[in-house]
Amino acid sequence: MRKLPYTLTNLTRTFTRAYTALPNIPIPKKKPTKPALKALRRTNQRDSRSTESVLSSLLSKQQNKEVGPAELQHYLKPVTAITIGDGIDLKHVLQELIRYGVNYEVLLEDEVIAFTTGKSTHAVNGQVMILANGTVVGWGLTESKMLKKLVPPLIPATLEPCNCESEEMDYVEVGSDEAIDSSPQSFMQGDVLVIPEKNPRERQLDMAAFAIGFSRSTRLSILEESLEKIIQHTRENSEILNEGFRITLNELDILRVTGRLFKLRAKLNLYSELIETPDLYWSEPTLEKIYEAISHRLDIPLRISIMNRKLDYVTEEQRALLSFLNEKKSTRLEWIIILLIMVEVLFEIVPFVGKYLQSPKQVDDGKKAQ
Repeated sequence: MRKLPYTLTNLTRTFTRAYTALPNIPIPKKKPTKPALKALRRTNQRDSRSTESVLSSLLSKQQNKEVGPAELQHYLKPVTAITIGDGIDLKHVLQELIRYGVNYEVLLEDEVIAFTTGKSTHAVNGQVMILANGTVVGWGLTESKMLKKLVPPLIPATLEPCNCESEEMDYVEVGSDEAIDSSPQSFMQGDVLVIPEKNPRERQLDMAAFAIGFSRSTRLSILEESLEKIIQHTRENSEILNEGFRITLNELDILRVTGRLFKLRAKLNLYSELIETPDLYWSEPTLEKIYEAISHRLDIPLRISIMNRKLDYVTEEQRALLSFLNEKKSTRLEWIIILLIMVEVLFEIVPFVGKYLQSPKQVDDGKKAQ
């Protein structure tokens, strides 16, 4: 067998050299992927340096030693919020906690229940807050641990369960200088929740305010995910119309989508406190500041505004499709009416045609008779 002058490797090298030798030929680059919503909320480099500086200073005073930025990870703890449904029956939860002999505390009547996990008696380590709005917040607990051990027992008490949405941040406990401030306030530094040591009850309320504000993000994520599914569904119809083909939808399908959109809008603007501050915080300025701080840090007002604009657009799109189908239906009815009129005219013409055909025959018969 004759040996080929070029092997596959040689051909590849030849074409590669020829391609790279050509001038002014841009090499195509991959289109960058759109960053996830969570990635857009991360602190930038400048904020990160400021956060490290402030936290290092606070912890250095507490520990009476220099705490550098590299050592901050030893003091930061995770706080995780997981929304499992539209609501949680707190009475059912209380019955289960009493049944298993778990020590609990009702922080806010009909809103927040807190209890400590594990053998630790510390008020913060391994603490769980169950919110009536359908969210579970774990202080010092990771998402995997909560999904494995805390969420399954709460499913029977969940109202309208949904696909879980979670969010995780960091918090740190710092000491307070009682000589300067006898009642230090909790605050946010960058993406870190800073909780000073104070009266246990006040600290619990601060953490509850953080938890309720934190839960807005996960609850809003569920609504955003539902809206994205509807948008993907309606996008197919828009592409079909753009290509000049007929859509196979009927009025019932469009009305169903419109109903889902109205339900989403109601959940966002009417049936929950996502767009307003809870009544409790109007009388508690300190808790209101905490609630608003974490809400703004998680871009809650901006995300609500964007979602309302998307709902406006998709609803208008469904109205246009419904109007198109109504016009199509009215056109069909007009053609049916025209056909019925033509049939009626034909029925009216037939007797005259019969008479016209019979009259010449009668004349001929008369002539023959003469």
